[in-house]
Amino acid sequence: MLPTAPLRPLALALATGFAVPLAVSAPAATLRTSLSDDLATIDPFVFPGMASAGVLRQVYEGFTATDADGRIRPALATGWETPDGGRSWRITLRHGVRFHSGREFTAADVLWTWERHLTRKPQPGYSAFHLRGIDGAAALSRGEAASLAGVTIADPYTLVVRLTGADALFPLYPFLFVDRGMEAEHGAAWREHGSGGTGPFRLVSWQRGERVQLAAHGDHWGGAPRVDGVQLSILPDPNTLLARYDDGTLDVAPLPENVVRTAVRQPRYAGQVQAFPRAQVRYLAVNQQLYPPFRDWRVREALRLALDRAATVEGLHAGRAVLTDGFATPGLGGYRPARTGAAPADPARAKALLAEAGFAGGHGLPPLQIAGTPNVREEATFFAAQLGAVLGIPVGVRIQDRASFVAAINAGGEALFFNGWTADYPDPLDQLASQWHSASPTNRSRWRDPSFDRLIEQARGLPDPAARHDLYREAERLLDSEAVAVPLPVPNHVVLVRPGVTGVAIWPDGTPDFRNARLP
Repeated sequence: MLPTAPLRPLALALATGFAVPLAVSAPAATLRTSLSDDLATIDPFVFPGMASAGVLRQVYEGFTATDADGRIRPALATGWETPDGGRSWRITLRHGVRFHSGREFTAADVLWTWERHLTRKPQPGYSAFHLRGIDGAAALSRGEAASLAGVTIADPYTLVVRLTGADALFPLYPFLFVDRGMEAEHGAAWREHGSGGTGPFRLVSWQRGERVQLAAHGDHWGGAPRVDGVQLSILPDPNTLLARYDDGTLDVAPLPENVVRTAVRQPRYAGQVQAFPRAQVRYLAVNQQLYPPFRDWRVREALRLALDRAATVEGLHAGRAVLTDGFATPGLGGYRPARTGAAPADPARAKALLAEAGFAGGHGLPPLQIAGTPNVREEATFFAAQLGAVLGIPVGVRIQDRASFVAAINAGGEALFFNGWTADYPDPLDQLASQWHSASPTNRSRWRDPSFDRLIEQARGLPDPAARHDLYREAERLLDSEAVAVPLPVPNHVVLVRPGVTGVAIWPDGTPDFRNARLP
């Protein structure tokens, strides 16, 4: 079945950024919600950031997905097996899956998607990091091969993937598969003309800075959503967000972290606040390349000991946050870290370490700024004041819009900044490898340690979760001993839901689940 919504308005909206009327009115049963940041991209081959990821996961799907309880479930694959401990995988695809174009999803779309990630210029696609272990991936990326040698299509619904080393988690990686017919039909700019996924919703329009419109995919393999569509208004100002919710023009209002404390204490929202656990690690990152004093672990450790992070759980997050001292979410895939509690602040020890490093009272340290987005302004201000009071370090705060901030930290342009990672799949490897492996494109701290890389690569090849977890604990102990960052409280996903609206959920990876939403 071909999509019923016209595509030309989408092309104009994307190309110009101006609001363009759709040729058909929005469906009556449209769930109205919001985004606190504009999308960074609608390109499924580009690392999206949280706002774009939440939308793209409505439109595109992978082999597996994570449900609201954090458990893995089959999605576009119905089975996967390895005869040799993860060195090769036979993956069986779901029959009868339809793209938004009406074309059938097959193994050829999987291979096409992977090859596009590996050959994308000037930068490879975001999944290239997960694909690097496939036999022939390096040759294809370098332009020395015309195809991905390690993938064989046994039949339209079966792939055999041959790896250069064991990878026990390969089928769980967050691949988003794309309709290869879109490029054939519309050319390289196909994203401006249509929706290229299999997800429960298809992209109708993106009006930059204004809204995103999704429509239900009636032929979704899991059944059509119970709403006709979803409209996501881009509302970066929290006062506007709450005003829109109060006047009834929003059904669901996801609350930015800096709004939760105020909103949940308002009597008018009694019974309308819902909180969901977040599979995230969060920390103050330090870039040793950009700020030379951070090359001394004593300076980095002094930062951690100077900050009263526990005070922010109640003070800034109204108790809807969890503080640990690790770099992987406890419980993720059954993981139990070596240390679950957070070490308390120790100002005296912090001052002593800074003095040992040659910066007693902060003297001799160049000025610093804590960089972040508007939702962390209060937290950044609190930490900056503490660092000044305890260590004597001159610390300011630099708040940027999300797009500028992400561009800056991706380019290595910030010395001290808020960062984190929400798990894309339920295994600690995701958070540990994506943030700290030297080959990861999202290692924004630029920290590198061959010993850590070896632990991660060894864990990747172990099919036994208990054995993998032992190595994860060792890797975390290394991160902790090196004081690579300052772990911070992880807030829950908190939303306001209008009375009578049911079935809305947020998965631990931050993806809103609107498939079962019902309007009053």
